Amino acid sequence: MIRFFRFLFLSAVLLGAGGVHAQIDSATAESLLRKSGLWEQLGSIAEQTEAGLPGIFAQSGAKPSADELARITRIIRESYSAQRLREVSMGVISKKLSAGHVPELQRWFDSAVGQTITTLEEQASADIGDPQAQLRQGVALLQKSPQARRQLLEELLKGTRSAEVMTQITINTSLAAVRGVASVSPQARTLSEGELKAALEAQRPKMMQGFSAMALAGFARTYASLSTEHLRSYVAFLKSDAARQYNDLCVEALDAALTEAAADLGRKLPGTKDQAHT
Repeated sequence: MIRFFRFLFLSAVLLGAGGVHAQIDSATAESLLRKSGLWEQLGSIAEQTEAGLPGIFAQSGAKPSADELARITRIIRESYSAQRLREVSMGVISKKLSAGHVPELQRWFDSAVGQTITTLEEQASADIGDPQAQLRQGVALLQKSPQARRQLLEELLKGTRSAEVMTQITINTSLAAVRGVASVSPQARTLSEGELKAALEAQRPKMMQGFSAMALAGFARTYASLSTEHLRSYVAFLKSDAARQYNDLCVEALDAALTEAAADLGRKLPGTKDQAHT
């Protein structure tokens, strides 16, 4: 079930060596977030968090009432709303993005190669076919790829930090789901939030490995029609100091948005109990 979280950090350039930091306006930040793919991906996080609830409830034995489940679902949608997450992310980007590098960012996104890559990524994200079939197709393509092209895909994985991002989102959304269980069933057979966090952190290396394999297969499928030459230029771009720093900034924006959303969720969960509405 790969959703290509690497698209959160697609190509961009900023903060070149010796660059002076200066705030950019929100319109410019929004434009860059849209072009990099982060804007669209932030819109799917509420759905992913909500989707994790049934499994958590089933494993814990918790049985919230229909009304309680409806309230939990509503506040998840509020706390992790696309608008909230995007506003937080824009705040990080607008404050820390080097204004002097905005033209370079725009040149990349507006270039023929940049536009081709964006189109391929949008097509991959919009594909709602069988995820397992898509994964199998990606694995097959990866296995048939020449060694040189496979190496480029591996470098792309490293440059975009996709596995790290997918792992962090998995941990954050799992913790949010557990808060939902605890809010309506304090005695449910489940780990405390602290215990779960420790358990998830212990699994981080394994998750990273699994997501790395998934992302590589996804890359092979998404960029199947992209020439090796263009793939090489994209990888070279991501290796630049500027691109690496921009990826770091996107990770910071994502973490800030998810942290604020989780805090808001925690404040609202006690009010989901039936006792609070009697």
